[in-house]
Amino acid sequence: MPEFETLVNPPQEVFELIVKLSGETEGWPFQLGDYKFWSTSYDKFWLVTVVEKGTTNLVASVSLARWDGDDGPLYSIGLFYCVQKYRGQGLAKPIFQKVMDMIGENDNATLTGAVKMSAKYATEHGFDKYPEHWHLFSSLKMEDVVIPGEVSKKFSTKHWSEVDYDALTAYDRTICIRDRKKIMTAWFNLSDTFTRVVLDDTGKIVGYGTIRIVSQNKLSSAPFYADCLEAAVVLLADLLNNIPNWQKYSSFGFLYPECNQDPLALLGKFSKSTDLISTAPFVRSQFTKHLIPTPDNKVYSLSDCAHQFV
Repeated sequence: MPEFETLVNPPQEVFELIVKLSGETEGWPFQLGDYKFWSTSYDKFWLVTVVEKGTTNLVASVSLARWDGDDGPLYSIGLFYCVQKYRGQGLAKPIFQKVMDMIGENDNATLTGAVKMSAKYATEHGFDKYPEHWHLFSSLKMEDVVIPGEVSKKFSTKHWSEVDYDALTAYDRTICIRDRKKIMTAWFNLSDTFTRVVLDDTGKIVGYGTIRIVSQNKLSSAPFYADCLEAAVVLLADLLNNIPNWQKYSSFGFLYPECNQDPLALLGKFSKSTDLISTAPFVRSQFTKHLIPTPDNKVYSLSDCAHQFV
């Protein structure tokens, strides 16, 4: 039996193992550059891992980000993962408690609780403020995708860098009440990341979306927001058409509040058959002190399932 040690902010190769293994076993959609992104875009970031002693062989991981705002700090916990052969041995629990102990007693904290873990987060760790609904994940294999030949003429899209950025920031504040200009600007600038903004015929911003190339050769819609389904169709069509050789990827999907059925309808418009769409409950946004509201009717997919709640 190997011995173990805890590493805080370990080398990049440890993070790359988290991306690889969590992608294989849980379907988590990350990029290798996300470690640097979180470390530089949040006010404070910790990646806490357990490894086999003297090596970079991963055993378990958890991350904690602190995001300061006018209403005080918001802490977010993500990447809580244990390698399959080490599950059930209690090796991950101490590092989860370690990051919990770093959160201020009066500070709000959030996480996206996986279905099998959500109740435990609520009862054992106080993440008991959450909406009634789950976030569903609906996905479609790229071989089953057909981009509609006709889309609405009422809407058009531009690359995010071609629009009034103050207007885009203002739109994002209608989605997320906390100021995340720094975070989203860095997100848009990540490699293998495609972001477009959809506008109505008056030039008003009515949504935006990002598609990322992530682990397991998948495309990840993160985030995707739109004021209406008609605009969402135009946005998704233009996003896919601006990804070189989009057909070569394995799948893509949306992570959305189940009270909003438009994301499923959107996938249906891009599918050879609605029977080819796979849907299942995936996570729930949970908080410790108070639930931060979001406009679920506009949310077609969350931005970052590790450290964002919308």
